[in-house]
Amino acid sequence: MDKISFYGLSRSGKSCYIFAMAQALSQGIQFPDGQILTVKTPDPRQMLRLYKAYETMKNGQWPMGTIESYNYNFNVRKALENLMSFGLTDYRGGLLDCMDEDDIEEQDKLFKSYENSSVLLFFIGADTIRDARNSDFEANFKIEYLNTLYGNYLDRTHDSKTPIMIVITKSDMLSPQEIEQSKIFIKKKMQEMFGVGTQITAAITAVTLGRNLSNDNGELEGELIIGPTSGNIHIPILYSLYCVMAKKLEEATSNLRSAETSYRGAQRDLSRELSRSAFARFFDDNESSIRSRLSSYN
Repeated sequence: MDKISFYGLSRSGKSCYIFAMAQALSQGIQFPDGQILTVKTPDPRQMLRLYKAYETMKNGQWPMGTIESYNYNFNVRKALENLMSFGLTDYRGGLLDCMDEDDIEEQDKLFKSYENSSVLLFFIGADTIRDARNSDFEANFKIEYLNTLYGNYLDRTHDSKTPIMIVITKSDMLSPQEIEQSKIFIKKKMQEMFGVGTQITAAITAVTLGRNLSNDNGELEGELIIGPTSGNIHIPILYSLYCVMAKKLEEATSNLRSAETSYRGAQRDLSRELSRSAFARFFDDNESSIRSRLSSYN
């Protein structure tokens, strides 16, 4: 199973994105050929947990902060064909940026879990970016801390090939022009990912769960709009799917080329073996082993 890893500090909108994404993509995205792509958890208990959180939002309340980490599994299907299975962890709120000694073990476990990632998604709230652009120290620190977390990932894995996406949440706070300016700002602030010469597969998108949304002491104000392609909810998951499928295709192509090279080598070895004299082959006959190698490629 592939793993999509989420990075997001407190109040970044990471958990609410998971709840909304699960509901929206379970409805299915219709492609031009009429086929439907769905993203659903196969686990009934996980499905209920995700729906209950989404129902809370539909009823005008923001879900309570995640108090314990929880793992979800999803299947991506198109016309009933399972294209990909992936897992993600909704870790408890504040775990990435807490300082309590009691949390060190759980933090280390979380950091270690990132090591097997197929794709990394970094969630940053539009309010944080807006404040950072206005020179707010705390907001700028949060962005720099995400850079440090990515550096921690590189130190642990020595792998700079894992695809990355920055997900700007709560983008309904911003105008279209402000969204574009925010993307430019983030690319400049996160040079480890977007800098010239990094050769990292990196992207950035902006998502929202509706219009004019706000949190008034836990009450969900504004218009919640959840659909398969509403507010770009689908983009982080489709991007992850594309990256995983592209890697598998690249690996399959490489294996095919390697097998083709080996097959041609075996054909040359057989040709050389058959060109030898019967007397030489009587004492050292390699024909059977070479033909066995050829048969293994069929």
